[in-house]
Amino acid sequence: MSTEYGTVNTTGDEEAPATTTTVRGEETRWHKCRRTLGTHGHRIFIAWFIIIAATAVLTLSFHFSLLPSHHPVDDNTVLEEQCTSDRSWFLALLLSIFFGPFGIDRFYLGYILLGLLKLVTAGLGGIWWIIDVVLIALNVLTDHPNGCHLH
Repeated sequence: MSTEYGTVNTTGDEEAPATTTTVRGEETRWHKCRRTLGTHGHRIFIAWFIIIAATAVLTLSFHFSLLPSHHPVDDNTVLEEQCTSDRSWFLALLLSIFFGPFGIDRFYLGYILLGLLKLVTAGLGGIWWIIDVVLIALNVLTDHPNGCHLH
């Protein structure tokens, strides 16, 4: 090693430049997401669980608030008074589960404008999709032209 004026001493000197340290590269979105979920994953799960539970409670309370008061009535007359749609409940449920964010379930039930809105907003980021799955599973959502329950 030369001791001439202007040379750099890179041995363990305090004033030596840091040539061996590595600079951490840009963190990708995937790594950032994994790091965040690793830290806050349980909080995200709890928040989604609360949202789904609140949706179910609101759906059930809305459904039961629309039921007529409990009068002793023959079961045959109730079934005759209730109109039934020609659309399938099971097919509507499958369409809602698998193609719900695209609004296909709303198109199937005859809600064209709501289907377009659901398609454009991707089911309001999944919230509307979950609500529709619950509504169709409970057979609360009726078909549009007649307002009859699905069979």
